[in-house]
Amino acid sequence: MLLNIFNNNFKKIKNHNKSHFPNQTDNKEKKIILVEFNNFTANHIGLSYLSNILKKKYDSKIIAYFGHILLTYDLERNFYTRVKIKIGKLLNLNFFGVYKSFGVSDFFYPQTSNKIIFLKEKVYKKFQKQVKTLKDLELFKISGVQVGDLLYDTYLKKNYHLIPTIELDDKKFIEFAKNFITLFLIWEDFFKKNYVKAVIGSHSVYSLAIPLRIALKKKKDAYVLSPQYLRKLNKNMIYQSGETRYFKKIFKKIDYVNKKILIKDAKKRIKTRLEGKYSTDYPYVTKSPFGSLGKKIFLKNKKKIKVLIATHDFFDGAHACGIHLFPDYYHWFKFLCEMSKKTDYEWYVKTHPLYGKEWGRYVKYERYVVKNILKDFKDIKLLPSSITHNQIIEEKIDAVFTVHGTIAHEFALHNILTINSSLNNPHINYDFTLHPKSQAMLKEIILNIKKYKSKLNIDKKEIIEFYSLKNIFFSKNWFLENYSKTIKDLGYHGLEGGKIEFYNYWIKNFDINKHKKLNEDIINFVNSKNLYLLNNNGLGKF
Repeated sequence: MLLNIFNNNFKKIKNHNKSHFPNQTDNKEKKIILVEFNNFTANHIGLSYLSNILKKKYDSKIIAYFGHILLTYDLERNFYTRVKIKIGKLLNLNFFGVYKSFGVSDFFYPQTSNKIIFLKEKVYKKFQKQVKTLKDLELFKISGVQVGDLLYDTYLKKNYHLIPTIELDDKKFIEFAKNFITLFLIWEDFFKKNYVKAVIGSHSVYSLAIPLRIALKKKKDAYVLSPQYLRKLNKNMIYQSGETRYFKKIFKKIDYVNKKILIKDAKKRIKTRLEGKYSTDYPYVTKSPFGSLGKKIFLKNKKKIKVLIATHDFFDGAHACGIHLFPDYYHWFKFLCEMSKKTDYEWYVKTHPLYGKEWGRYVKYERYVVKNILKDFKDIKLLPSSITHNQIIEEKIDAVFTVHGTIAHEFALHNILTINSSLNNPHINYDFTLHPKSQAMLKEIILNIKKYKSKLNIDKKEIIEFYSLKNIFFSKNWFLENYSKTIKDLGYHGLEGGKIEFYNYWIKNFDINKHKKLNEDIINFVNSKNLYLLNNNGLGKF
């Protein structure tokens, strides 16, 4: 924090905010708008607008809360953290100053009490009785609020381990579960004692989502905000990509002219991706999985069926899209490895490519875990991380397994059988990829790949329709006029990675007409029944 005190970008954004959100703080109001306190600089722009609009609507004050408890911060603050927060608040340093400049009146760090400690032991006894399996853990509730999936993902994210799953009787997990229960009870108590009208968070996963889920239970407004989207949560839409369940209905409502525009643009964008060029449709993929063919052949056996397992980041929000056929990516991968012994197929594994230094730690760990598991499965071949999709396709892969990855539609485009392991995958509305409803159904598909391949009848129009809705109808331009241009100017991590330089970029490209339009767009969205703020050139609403 101290290293950034003299960073001029902080001074600029604070002055900018004070000019456009004047007379903001009001500690007398009892009603509260809760906003997540973080260092996601691009989020702060949308946050400043939305929080002030909600403040005016509900005649309330804005309080920022530390959301990364149990992820970045411990539940019990150490001396250094206490001092850092106290000095930051007192002197309006860095992000404390930024938040105060757009109207935040106070900062809340969850703290325990004797009452909370007593209740925690009571809830943990209930936890012990109810949670006998990982499936039980996923569905565990406190006071009617489902939080087991959040506990699961927070623990995995916080505890990188060679075996990335949970042992329910592990002492470390038991202690973590108690802390998570404590955190939930602190938040529940906060909502009981305070008149919260709305919560604005950055993620609907991990411990970050606890106040969002409690808000929903209490029928308060719950928003999730990032540079790519502004969305409302409701009881049917608590997970990421929930909108994809309605894609066919959405497309049906679009008029003929706009459908043609969507399809034409989607075809162009798909072509760009298949050529191995960077695409902001999936901006986090900073190195294309497509590209040129290597000289060495890896899928050599032409007689046997060849199948590919496309792995996931074992620690990154396993339940971000919802509950799957397996409790985590580790159990899914181990299941497929065990099934390989019951087939006469050639089995291959593809991990994510090395995207660059920002993602390096995660990609390397994914591969590290895979290598460790494959020590017990010598017949399964681990492909180089640099091998491209194009080469795997060219070497005649027969089927691909994923939980919910983009590879399902990418390989389906090439008439290759793809099999998901989740009914909450983003392609769920379409038949170009298989959606087994249980582990037993998945097993049946694995044992009969040849049969399912012979029945394959992929309608590529459906893939293009899906792509058009996912990446064009659900536009990323909700507060940035041109998300793609911003990525081009700053790079993915320059926009999404919390770089302080984004403040200066925003101010340089600011004009009063954009300011007025953004205000108007958010006001209309807040007062509507829409779940997404979509600036998609009039294609439709959701």
